[in-house]
Amino acid sequence: MKTLIRSLTLTVLLGMGVLTAEALSIVVAPTAVYLEHSTRSATVTLFNPGNTPEEVTISTLFGYPATDEDGRLHLFTDEAGDDPRSAAGWLRAYPQRVVVAPGERQVVRLLGEPPADLADGEYWARLAITSGTESTRVGAVPGESDVRVGLDMRVRTVIAANYRKGAITTGLEIEDFQPWIEDGRLRLRPRLLRQGSAAYISALTLTLTNPNGEVVREWQEQVAVYREYRRLFEYDVSDLGPGPFRLRAHFTTDRDDVPAAFRLRTTPIEREAPVSLR
Repeated sequence: MKTLIRSLTLTVLLGMGVLTAEALSIVVAPTAVYLEHSTRSATVTLFNPGNTPEEVTISTLFGYPATDEDGRLHLFTDEAGDDPRSAAGWLRAYPQRVVVAPGERQVVRLLGEPPADLADGEYWARLAITSGTESTRVGAVPGESDVRVGLDMRVRTVIAANYRKGAITTGLEIEDFQPWIEDGRLRLRPRLLRQGSAAYISALTLTLTNPNGEVVREWQEQVAVYREYRRLFEYDVSDLGPGPFRLRAHFTTDRDDVPAAFRLRTTPIEREAPVSLR
């Protein structure tokens, strides 16, 4: 009998609002890791909530959240890893391969081994945790009684790993804050530029008000600006009247999912503008 194995890999980007950790075969915590040059280490915990052992491999790559020409969010990666901000080449995970039994936890230790002449600043990497079980038999191939097909399922979870040395700062410059409504949808695509030496990791609150100043809609978003960020924010407002409306944006680095010891405190930033009709 012949067995055909088909491979399927699902990549999940934690911390970017793509999928929650609880939906995975291996749960990874925390969803972002920060290393200080003074200690050069951090830990990640892997938990297997399933009923079968999971084989897990851990690797590093260089990447950060970015946007494409249509304003869609994606993870920019550089396979060469020669970016001056990259920590992927000298950030190590121990162990790099492990089998996590059902209901068990495994601690992975991260160690930074930067070059001796590393300048002050923040350096970026992504930790890729790939998990999977042995091939699952799917069934017979129609018309081929001696051929069976299996599915080799792999899930790759990607989390941020930022390494910090010395005094660092962050900030945000906002351009093109011009909201509009078109076909019953509120749209906003500002140009966000990071200032300082570290990524601007923030929570964004967007508030839509009517002519009386009353709040008619409010939305919460997570925004991580590593360099330039031109995401299209889009919301259904077809049930609202013709307006006029105003949109207010409030950016703050006080995010609950970033440990307090690693939050870069900055003055909240606000922008407000009338909403145009197109």
